[in-house]
Amino acid sequence: MPPTKKVTLPALRQMEAKVEALESEISEVRTTLASVQDAVKENHANLIAMLEKCFGKSVHVDGDASLSVKGSPEKQNSPEKTMSKGNSSNTVRSDTMTEFRHAVRKVELPTFNGEDPAGWISRAEIYFRVQDTTPEVKVKLAQICMEGAT
Repeated sequence: MPPTKKVTLPALRQMEAKVEALESEISEVRTTLASVQDAVKENHANLIAMLEKCFGKSVHVDGDASLSVKGSPEKQNSPEKTMSKGNSSNTVRSDTMTEFRHAVRKVELPTFNGEDPAGWISRAEIYFRVQDTTPEVKVKLAQICMEGAT
């Protein structure tokens, strides 16, 4: 049988002090963990709001921390884009840019051939509005788009 050790009073007090210190540290860790959880929830809500703003669609969060971006009603038959928590933000950005490229039609300044001046002005104004063109540049671009002698 192994020899039994007698615990002295100073050793017992030292162990009790260590236990109290550990309990205090555990309490501090629990408090810190709670504040970190609150910060994560707040950041998650902000991220969802930004995703909804970027996609212009509603974002549904499942219980397993995956996101589903749901399209407009006419696109409901297409599969949902799903991003799990393992994907990087680059994937989200790439998907957003791809969707933007498909949604935006290429806008070009029309050439004026002398016919339908009101229609040409209307299309040119749309181009200038989309491109946020200054008045000085508008005149120069309009000169370039005139066919024939100017």
